Amino acid sequence: MNFVVNGLILGSIIALGAIGLSLTTAILNFYNFAHGASLLLGAYMGYTVLSEFLPRLGLSGSTFPYLSFGWQMIIAILGSMGLTAVIMIAIDRFVYKPLRDRGSGPLILGMSSLFMALMLRNLVRTIWGPSVHYYSNEIQMVQEFPLGIRMTPDQIFIIGLAILLVILTQLFLKRTKMGQAMRAASDNIDLAMITGIDTEKVVIWTWGIGTALAAVAGVLYGINVQLRPMMGWYFLLPLFAAVIIGGEGNFYGALAGAMTVGIAQEVGTPLLQNMFDSINIQVSMTGYKPAIAFVLMVIVLLVRSYGEE
Repeated sequence: MNFVVNGLILGSIIALGAIGLSLTTAILNFYNFAHGASLLLGAYMGYTVLSEFLPRLGLSGSTFPYLSFGWQMIIAILGSMGLTAVIMIAIDRFVYKPLRDRGSGPLILGMSSLFMALMLRNLVRTIWGPSVHYYSNEIQMVQEFPLGIRMTPDQIFIIGLAILLVILTQLFLKRTKMGQAMRAASDNIDLAMITGIDTEKVVIWTWGIGTALAAVAGVLYGINVQLRPMMGWYFLLPLFAAVIIGGEGNFYGALAGAMTVGIAQEVGTPLLQNMFDSINIQVSMTGYKPAIAFVLMVIVLLVRSYGEE
């Protein structure tokens, strides 16, 4: 049962990134390989705000009851969202928009995003170094729940914050004019333009919201595990798998896809490990979790291609 719970925790983190990736893919009509870098950048931005910026301002305090952090983490999350969104919007304005204006297709835009992903990863590695970082070194007591479920308070916070942000994002998309414009553009951006929607403003908002959510996902992963320069690549396959399983531009599909991928990775890894151990094949499946997301993505693509024939 704990493997399923761990899958829900991982799925909650993937969901925040997948929602933004789903929107950008549907509206901008290209696969943004730098979306994992948004998650990476957000995690390190949050770390910098928490460990460098706030202490220099003399802002310190005690931790929340049961949690490994205090109100400073909330500021770090908000700062991470804002800084990451501004950086990624700037990249769109100076890199992707000129390419769109020249009529570049999805392939050129996708390759450009891959270049940006590599550049941002190396930039993070240069600034913060190759070693891992932690938001907190405190050891938490595991809480026991019915059905043998065991979770730390930080993990409960991760799921709770992810649920809150998903609800707020859905309310924004349904109840605000900009949210409705984003949904219309995700269905058909050319038709949205004809009806008078300012599609460039929609693009900016899409980048802002999508990358801000990815930034929170990076911070939450850092709270649960650790920060490392390769974490953006680690999440790239699960993010794309969640979007492809759920469908581009499909809000609820991205959520369902993220939970499917998260649970499949956490449940499938020990099952495969036991299978290999039983036949005396010496292999550690821990580093192959994203491969499960890749297999799921391939299966969905194959099933859909057969269904279209």
